[in-house]
Amino acid sequence: MSLKDLNDPKAVLEAIAEYDQLGQEVFLKRYGFGKARTFALIHGGRSYDSKAIVGAAHGYQFGTPLSSKQFSGGLATVVPKLEELGFTVVALALDEQTASIPEEVPDSVWEGARRSVTVNRYERSPAARAACIEHHGSACLICGFDFAQTYGADFQGFIHVHHIVPISKIGEQYEVDPINDLIPVCPNCHAALHYGGKEQSPDDIKALLQLPRST
Repeated sequence: MSLKDLNDPKAVLEAIAEYDQLGQEVFLKRYGFGKARTFALIHGGRSYDSKAIVGAAHGYQFGTPLSSKQFSGGLATVVPKLEELGFTVVALALDEQTASIPEEVPDSVWEGARRSVTVNRYERSPAARAACIEHHGSACLICGFDFAQTYGADFQGFIHVHHIVPISKIGEQYEVDPINDLIPVCPNCHAALHYGGKEQSPDDIKALLQLPRST
């Protein structure tokens, strides 16, 4: 038995459930894996050590887990296997710092722009980002741009997310819905959505992309 034999998504879900129950440190120690360094499995808005999950899942399906020395992790092995089973894997470069659009709004600006910082607080939530990308994918929903296809595997899953609920509806008690309230967008489209402090919709920006360009 080897990694290629793993073909049951339920086994992966069982490994994820055990990870949730034990916590990262105990789970990794039980199966003899180190922390993921390149790719992470995203499920239910949470991040998991992809190689360790696969090793444990093998045990759930066949009775014997795979050790870290029995297979290599990464783009050629663990990533395609998990994607084949219907799961989302992203590069660990995807985090609050690298995947969020930076704010350049000083405290003294007008109220509308200041409230956009509140919106971006949801956009930067690691759990909300993960759930959004897990559901929608990591290609821009406006123009279709995919970082990994252009810049390579290190950028798999790299994308901004945009809050589509109008700023006027955001209140202190608001709870974000990552699937219905957030969408993945590339930095260019994200900047266009926020341009001029207006509440432009994704459809507005899509329409702009369809306009003829002078040469």
